[in-house]
Amino acid sequence: MKTKVKSCCQKYWSLNNLKATLPCIKWIPQYRLKHFQCDLIAGLTVGLTVIPQGLAYARIAELPPQYGLYSAFMGCFVYCFLGTSKDITLGPTAIMSLMTADFAHTPVKDDATYAILLTLVGGLIQLAMGLFKLGFLVNFISFPVINGFTSAAAITIAVSQIKVSILLHRRLFCLHDYNCNCNCKQWIYIIIVQGL
Repeated sequence: MKTKVKSCCQKYWSLNNLKATLPCIKWIPQYRLKHFQCDLIAGLTVGLTVIPQGLAYARIAELPPQYGLYSAFMGCFVYCFLGTSKDITLGPTAIMSLMTADFAHTPVKDDATYAILLTLVGGLIQLAMGLFKLGFLVNFISFPVINGFTSAAAITIAVSQIKVSILLHRRLFCLHDYNCNCNCKQWIYIIIVQGL
């Protein structure tokens, strides 16, 4: 029994397994100052892209804007140590934001307790799937299903923004006329034409 436990521990707690789990162990000894300049430029570029993106996704998820920024940057910080691909970007997505808005809605304004709990449960599920090496399950999701899901999310976001666009147009065009009684059907047609 002791030999089985010892061999199992040596198998799972070996240096090769540690390098596979924490890829930063491989590249940190080879990191030089010339790499820092490229990483600084890439970090600034990604940071300037992620800030408005995180704010927009927080709006879609019906959360305060600071949670969009938290979700945009925390994934990148963790991925520095656990990531295996240098070309991938992490952070919130439109589909994730829509699903968070549906499942983490609270009656209290600007309360993100359910969203934080949803994030914790999602992270624990991903950790368990990583520990049990269940990544092969993604191969069973067909490509048309993924495309349909993504297209439906894009349509849902576009439709949800019509209400915001109508209010914006009414405020811009009826700014000086306080008795502006505009017909909503006319505004919808104007917005659709402008969008096309």
